[in-house]
This record gives sequence, structure tokens and C-alpha cells, in this order.
Amino acid sequence: MSDIAVDPALLDADLAEQSSAVVDWLRTLDDDVFDTSALPDWRVRDLVAHLGQAMTVLAGAEAADGEQDVHGDERRHDLASYLASYADNAAGIHARAVELAQEHAADPVGDVEEKVGLAVANLTRLRADGVSVVRVRRGLIPLTSLVLTRLVELVVHADDLARAVHVTTPVDPTARTIVAQQLLAILRRRSGYELDVVDERAWVRLATGRITWDERGTALRPGNLSEGLPDLRPFLPLL
Repeated sequence: MSDIAVDPALLDADLAEQSSAVVDWLRTLDDDVFDTSALPDWRVRDLVAHLGQAMTVLAGAEAADGEQDVHGDERRHDLASYLASYADNAAGIHARAVELAQEHAADPVGDVEEKVGLAVANLTRLRADGVSVVRVRRGLIPLTSLVLTRLVELVVHADDLARAVHVTTPVDPTARTIVAQQLLAILRRRSGYELDVVDERAWVRLATGRITWDERGTALRPGNLSEGLPDLRPFLPLL
């Protein structure tokens, strides 16, 4: 099932701006902050390393237009299936983040900055070559969908980091809107309900399991205001 349309040029610009803004913000943090808790069992430095690894996926993406075959654990993905696949390897993702955090303990931000640069450079090359589908470790995925997954990572984890260190991170409003609307489209397809986003930050947190249904506040409203908001707990979180 295809993702909702988004302007690739706008998307790529938001990815570059959001990643650069997060790196600049990380450089303002004191060293002792990196050993505080960001999420259960995740230190700030683990989450920073995970962001670097997320950008490595884009840096290593290879053109795959015209390819149909997938091998082993690979599959053909859209945004929703790619995000859903995280749950299958949650322990492995965490273990890899801890390993990378140890490897780059001397300069965690420098590591992320380098990987962001490689990712943006590869994205620029792929777009210039007119590539529409790429191969990554999880399989085949439209390039724009892959970029969306990276923007989801940046927006969600920037918010995680902000809550961990109690300092507001520079989440670009356009980037948050793109992520919120893409996640809403996934929920609409899964649930069959017409829904609208009211509070983008709360909705992204709800969609990604950072808050519970009972903590949702005004995250969502029904598309038809004469109807009540349905209980969406069977469909959440989305990843």
C-alpha cells in the first residue's frame, strides 16, 4: 500500500535541516548528560548512537529500480511495513546502539555528524540519478519512503532527547507535520476511521508508544465532529 504523497524536494530539505539542527543541539549538551536515561534501558548516548545508525541506513542505500527479487529476510516495503518491522528486532536494535555508543564514547556527536553527512550526500546522488527504489538491509523500499522513515527517527528521537535532558530540541515544524500526517495515514488505513490531528506533538508520542491512550489529551479528533473519538488502543502504537 502506497504512502501519502509528499514533495521529495521538500522532504529532502527537511531531513537535511532537521538532522543538522539536532547535531548542533547535541553539541550544546554537557558531557555528563550523555549517561542519563532517555527511555527505559536507553541512555542518551545510546539514543544518539542509534540516530547515527539510522542515518547509516540511508548512507548505504543502493539503487534498485527494476529489481523485483528479495532474498532471505528481505521484503518489499512501504513506510508502514518498514516502521512495523522495527518490533521484530527491538532487542537487536538496542544492543547495536549500546555497542556503537561504546565505540564512539569519545565523540558521540561527531559520529552522528559524520553519518548525517554521508546520508545526505548519498541521498543527493540517488536523486540526481533519478532513483525511485532502493535496496537496504530490510529489503526494497521506495526512496522517498526510506527518507520518510529517517525523518520519523529524527523527529521522534529529538523529542525523546528533549524530555530526557529537559531542554527543548529544535524540531522543525514542517518536519513534525510531515511525520504526524504520515503516521495518521497509517492509522486511518489500519483502523478504517476518519481522524484528524489536533496536537501534533502529542499524536506523534501516542503513535510511537511514548504516551498511553489515556494520556492522549487532544492528540486526535474524529473526522466527523458529531461522532465521538473511537477507542483506538487495538491499533496503537504504530511502531
